[in-house]
Amino acid sequence: MITENARERLLSPDLACNLEVIKAEFGNAPDLSVRELLTGETQPRKAAVIFLKSMVSVETVIRSVVQALTIESEDLIPGDSGSSKTVDLLKTVSLRLPAASELHLMHTFEEVINTIVKGDTAVLIDGISEAIGVEAAHPPTRAPELPTSESTVLGPQVGFTESIDTNIAMIRTRLRTADLAIERLVLGRQSRTEVRLLYLRNIAPKEIVDELRRRLQNIDTDIVLDPGMIRDLIAERPYSPFIVSRLTERPDTTAAKLNLGSMAVLVDGSPFAMLLPSQFFALIETAEDYYMQSLSTTALRLLRLVAYMISTLATPFYVAVVNYHHELVPLPLLLNVAATQEGVPLPLPITAFFTEIVLDIVREAGVRLPKQFGPAVSIVGALVLGQSAIQAGFVPPGLIIVVMFATIAAFAVPRAENALAYRLLRFPFLLLGSVLGLPGLMLGVLAVIYHIASLKTLGVPYFQMYTPGNVPRLLRKLLFAPAELRPRTRPLGHKNRFSRGPLPKPRDPKEGREP
Repeated sequence: MITENARERLLSPDLACNLEVIKAEFGNAPDLSVRELLTGETQPRKAAVIFLKSMVSVETVIRSVVQALTIESEDLIPGDSGSSKTVDLLKTVSLRLPAASELHLMHTFEEVINTIVKGDTAVLIDGISEAIGVEAAHPPTRAPELPTSESTVLGPQVGFTESIDTNIAMIRTRLRTADLAIERLVLGRQSRTEVRLLYLRNIAPKEIVDELRRRLQNIDTDIVLDPGMIRDLIAERPYSPFIVSRLTERPDTTAAKLNLGSMAVLVDGSPFAMLLPSQFFALIETAEDYYMQSLSTTALRLLRLVAYMISTLATPFYVAVVNYHHELVPLPLLLNVAATQEGVPLPLPITAFFTEIVLDIVREAGVRLPKQFGPAVSIVGALVLGQSAIQAGFVPPGLIIVVMFATIAAFAVPRAENALAYRLLRFPFLLLGSVLGLPGLMLGVLAVIYHIASLKTLGVPYFQMYTPGNVPRLLRKLLFAPAELRPRTRPLGHKNRFSRGPLPKPRDPKEGREP
């Protein structure tokens, strides 16, 4: 293997020397193909086509690139100074490569190696100290399928794939505008992963785009495989359990958020896009919201918000009330709860901790099992364990009801990665409720709100909608307004405030005028 300094060395006019260095760098990899051939007829010259068989269509490379090299050698005769006619070389070969989507010249070994590992083809010709890179990558990929983590009843039923070009094409079909900016980055010292930054020039705030670009360019890591890895590297508060960015595998969601001023980061090899900046109400949004009637969307968003609170606070609230605040419970219900507590060997807080941990283990096991068995194991396992624990006298029935209710409420949370953070909050809340009762629980809630309010994403506050000047926007998010009252994105709609104007009044069919 050659060193980093050797990689930066310029290519030699000697083809054999160049091939020796490249083969040594790849360590005689079995999928490295080096096809040597002669170009031209009157003055044959040696040439080599180098590619990775696992990353390209060999038949396409042979049919297009190799045939293009059968050109007259006098077109490739070096100049007097020993340098090649690079302009003539690129022009001549490009005219002979109708199947190639892009050509570029390379001058160093590093450029050649990066081109090959990316899946493209490198062409070297004896006597010329430059190489030609031909875009011919054809890595294994799959066709677009249903989004597994964001399934909906209404709206498009297609998700991103692992091909970054396919994902960009799906976004472009939904945003047919020249204002869609796509910037290319390469991240990872070893992985050399292709990354794309997408935004709308006429909508996205320039200062936020510049900040995200700066953070992406400053990433120095060995490998990048998914936007989730980038999220940790650019986070302002990496140790916070709350995620202030959003991952989606839906192209329609990505296009909608781009139109609202967000930015998207795509990573080659990942079927997810990262949307930035993100705010708190993204937790209760789904792609289906925009395809439903506004009243239905409002009801569902309120229901999801209630489900968030139930999944986090139900068990701690139950323990705090039963232990310390008997006056809040009606006497008949209190007597029933006290009767179910008799015979339970452990105190209620410890029993609640044990029950929550067991249910989390069952739920995690259901996620890791194959699709055919996972949901069944989660449901049946929880029911069997709960019934057995009640019959054995280990857990009171009231606690099982509350814990199961909180667990079911957690499934109503749209964002799985954010639901985990709120799920884990139950344990510190349970500790505070067990020790201090409802005052301790309220202190914990206030501490969490204070922490969330201090979070920022690319300088944008996570709780920006809760500031006094944003109350109308907060109400529009929570109470999903009809289209005629929904404001346009400001840079686009400075002349027209709303997404849709008022509907025309119906006309009286008899009189032919408005009633």
